[in-house]
Amino acid sequence: MDPTPDELRHASNRSNNGLRTDSNRSNNGTRGALRNFGSALRARLSAAPALSRIVSGKTTLSAPSDRVITRLFNDLFHEPISDQHQKYFRKYFGSDISTKTFNIQDFGRMFQMKKMLSQRLLTVFNLQSSVQADQILGSDIIRIARVLWSSPTSVKALILFKLFDEDSDNNVTIDEIRSFYEKYSSEFNFFKDDEHHKEVINIFLRGLFPINDEDVQQESLTFDEFYSTLRHNPDVFKSLYLISIPDQDKEEEKEFTFSQRWWLYIKNNSNRLAFLAIYILIQIALIIYVCIYRTVIIQNTSVWRVIARVGGMLVNFNFVVAVILMLKQLMTFIRKIDFLRSIVPVDDHIDAHRLVGGMMFVSSMVHAFGHTVHFATHTDEQTWAQSMFTTAAGIGWVGQAATITGDILFVFMIIMFVCALQCIRQRTGFYRLFQYTHLLFWPIFILMVLHAPDFWKWAIGPMILFVLEKIYLLKRYSTKYGRTRLKSIRIEDKNVLTLIIERPERLEFRTGSYINVCLPSITKIEWHPFTISSAPERRDTIRLNIMKKKNWTRKVYEHFDKRISLTTYPNQLTDIAVVTNNEQTVDTARELVFEAKDPDAVIWVEGPFSTCTSYIFDHEHVVLIGAGIGVTPSISALDSLIQRLQKERCVCPNCSTLSYNHERLNSQKLKKIDFVWINREIGNFSWFLDILGEFEAEQEKYLSTLTTSSSSSQQAPKRYLDFHLYCTSLRKNERAMLDQLPYDLVANMYAAMQRRDMHTKLKAPTHVGRPPWKLLFSKFKAEQKSTAVFFTGNTMMAGEIKQHCDELGFAFQHEPGF
Repeated sequence: MDPTPDELRHASNRSNNGLRTDSNRSNNGTRGALRNFGSALRARLSAAPALSRIVSGKTTLSAPSDRVITRLFNDLFHEPISDQHQKYFRKYFGSDISTKTFNIQDFGRMFQMKKMLSQRLLTVFNLQSSVQADQILGSDIIRIARVLWSSPTSVKALILFKLFDEDSDNNVTIDEIRSFYEKYSSEFNFFKDDEHHKEVINIFLRGLFPINDEDVQQESLTFDEFYSTLRHNPDVFKSLYLISIPDQDKEEEKEFTFSQRWWLYIKNNSNRLAFLAIYILIQIALIIYVCIYRTVIIQNTSVWRVIARVGGMLVNFNFVVAVILMLKQLMTFIRKIDFLRSIVPVDDHIDAHRLVGGMMFVSSMVHAFGHTVHFATHTDEQTWAQSMFTTAAGIGWVGQAATITGDILFVFMIIMFVCALQCIRQRTGFYRLFQYTHLLFWPIFILMVLHAPDFWKWAIGPMILFVLEKIYLLKRYSTKYGRTRLKSIRIEDKNVLTLIIERPERLEFRTGSYINVCLPSITKIEWHPFTISSAPERRDTIRLNIMKKKNWTRKVYEHFDKRISLTTYPNQLTDIAVVTNNEQTVDTARELVFEAKDPDAVIWVEGPFSTCTSYIFDHEHVVLIGAGIGVTPSISALDSLIQRLQKERCVCPNCSTLSYNHERLNSQKLKKIDFVWINREIGNFSWFLDILGEFEAEQEKYLSTLTTSSSSSQQAPKRYLDFHLYCTSLRKNERAMLDQLPYDLVANMYAAMQRRDMHTKLKAPTHVGRPPWKLLFSKFKAEQKSTAVFFTGNTMMAGEIKQHCDELGFAFQHEPGF
């Protein structure tokens, strides 16, 4: 029985992205009238029993059914437009369009379609003259919109049939389908290459056109046969929900008052706010202390000198805090202790360092300004210039040279602060400038010791720790710890390469940790941080994934790309084949395997340094979200999960039956991971297909061992991991429905017949567009008791995700990436 339009919309929740839902509708009166239009028409046509049975779906399609459904289609289109419909579509289109005319481009824009589909749709409604004249009446557009919205699935199937039927002979042929997708892919290309195009379309045709007992494929379909095929393929049939009008209404969101949002923010950021409050209160206390000490005890009457002393005291304090915040080994130590980690917002130490550095710069400017004005207003024995640029003022710890050292510090502070600004630091090619100017830290420290008599008392403790850490790190990249070699380099695509590094014997790291890397063959003075994308459990190698940008990474990429292209050692080149779900697929990646004494194989590593990703095994349910190459910490976590699962394998020596130590696996705190990966280009998923495919295969083996035990215990096997893969370039407009239909059809047919995604060859589907965060997180909330979200990517997306996490009470960790 055909579902009603409302049922069809409800079924869209189980469509290929599994998450799309129809928005809550406003103006229920007019919309209800629109939905009831089909029912009223059926009642009027009830005198025709055959038509009634077709509309209600209570009969099997017979020979004349195409004529009956065509009649219904025509009646739906030509039914007079009621006042209620006029009112609704006036609101929908933003004005009364019934008396206006539009061209094909305007028509396509209204329905979010490109030119080819716009022309085909007009032909479906017998408006060929409008196509030729490039002029469509607004009243016809309203009729088309009404049919798309209110028609039953049988009529929607007829519309789809007519879209494919290019010559309008009431038969759809294989050649017409091929021609349709040739034209469609020229405007909406989702195929990797011609071979991929051919493979996907052949599978679609094999599912759509029956093959008889003699292995001969039927070459054409009538509408009856076409509709019957759709009905017998539920995964393909559900694509019909896209034959509708784009939803113009915004989804109703739960409104939070200002006080509710403020309370949610406090609740989810309590430790951050507590430390910020302590930081501010300490500075207020220091300001009060300096003011009282200078005015009451010393009885200093110069306001500007007191202001200068306040600035100097704050410089001392902020210098200490800034140094402590960059003690990476201290941060790693705090991360390892649950109690300290829950109190100290250690994951914000870099952001806090930037805040404190900015405060230190402001304090130094206040200090300099106070002295400048004081020298201008309270100097009788020497000129202002003498006080500012010589030792005439007679102040300072060493040689009364506070003004001279202060002048130099003033210049150094400005240079260091400006070059550390995000707008400078993240500009192409400017990161090295940021690194070099930050080396001014050492002359600034020395000058401040010479400048202020009390500064050393503040700095001695943190600086001893800082120097000890540097000595420790120097040891960490010595021969036994950090001097190692590359085993191979793999060029993944035009932007990404993978380094496979021989793991130093004493290099111990945690999930998601990063290391600083130096390649002496490129340059010996540059170190760059990269996340280790392999699991700590892999003892022989570590893996780094590097995206080419316009800096050191470009030099590395171009160096090894040229080396592979011009190599004189053909035996070093290896063809790459990715295996997913026991199926080998061709990959364009190229790999260079290094010989033992190859100078290009030398690599130095410093670290490791832990990140918030190391917490994932401390939660029951974790959502790992990565954008582009920022997914590397999540890949490390997935790889670690695979290794832990494989460690609990056991094989019967007698019958070779595979089993797992379920007791130990169930005792682990982490029960479920939902992995969300967002990519702009479909080809980017190939970067980690080996890991994703390996986990799918391992999870299938694990679930198969649970099938027998679950049948006796009446419990369904529980999955460890679910993939949610999104490609944003496949559909930029979230409201494009008809324009999405041809893609949806082939994707669902491919998945139904091959049991794999047509892009990645994984069993998990590749969704189009951006993730519907609210719906996705609501699903997690309903399924899990507690959830922690870990995101690596840009701050804009992080803000959006964090808002949803705050509303649902999820723990949120953001790793901004390097």
